[in-house]
Amino acid sequence: MNTENWLAKFDADKAKFEWFFIKYGFDIEWKQLNEARVIRQIGKMKNIMNRVWFELPDAEFNIMMNPVGWDEFLYLLED
Repeated sequence: MNTENWLAKFDADKAKFEWFFIKYGFDIEWKQLNEARVIRQIGKMKNIMNRVWFELPDAEFNIMMNPVGWDEFLYLLED
């Protein structure tokens, strides 16, 4: 996916996964993610998202549990 499409997808879906950044104490990362979005730094955004993905509890964040926003988050992270 090109830069414009990736950023548009992020903008369209970020409200779906914001909750788990906040609930699990990633407030600073959420702020950093949005700051990186403003300056269009997709690499930095993916690094932040990857760190959060690594720290989220596996028992709750997996394909079987599939919490709200998880598919959208993974799609952006893996693209």
